[in-house]
Amino acid sequence: MAAIYEYTGVVEKVLDLQTFASGFTKRDVVLTDDIGMETKWPNHIAFTFKKDSTSLLDGVKPGQRAKIRFAIDGREWTNPQGQVKYFTDLTGLKLEVLKDDGTSTEPIPEPVGPNDFVDAGDVDDMPF
Repeated sequence: MAAIYEYTGVVEKVLDLQTFASGFTKRDVVLTDDIGMETKWPNHIAFTFKKDSTSLLDGVKPGQRAKIRFAIDGREWTNPQGQVKYFTDLTGLKLEVLKDDGTSTEPIPEPVGPNDFVDAGDVDDMPF
């Protein structure tokens, strides 16, 4: 299992959806350094969202702060001349747009109270 990482920054660009002859789709988003970390030479980091996860970028706009959860993927490729090349992708898994204060714009689920429960039925029917 690949390790999951997080990066927080400012959305610079959301690129157009790419669809390939095989039916594979991907879409990139580029983030730069987070607010308060501005430098003369900012980092421009591209994250690739693949297949169904490309829809996570719908509605994301340049200038928004965002936190991305991603995995690092790598692969080897041998070109027709026999040279081996290596490629690394930052594969986006989740994107969370942040408010100015750094909190999430996603609603936080209500806590389950002591009177909220799910009826599991007759416990004698449990398979364990």
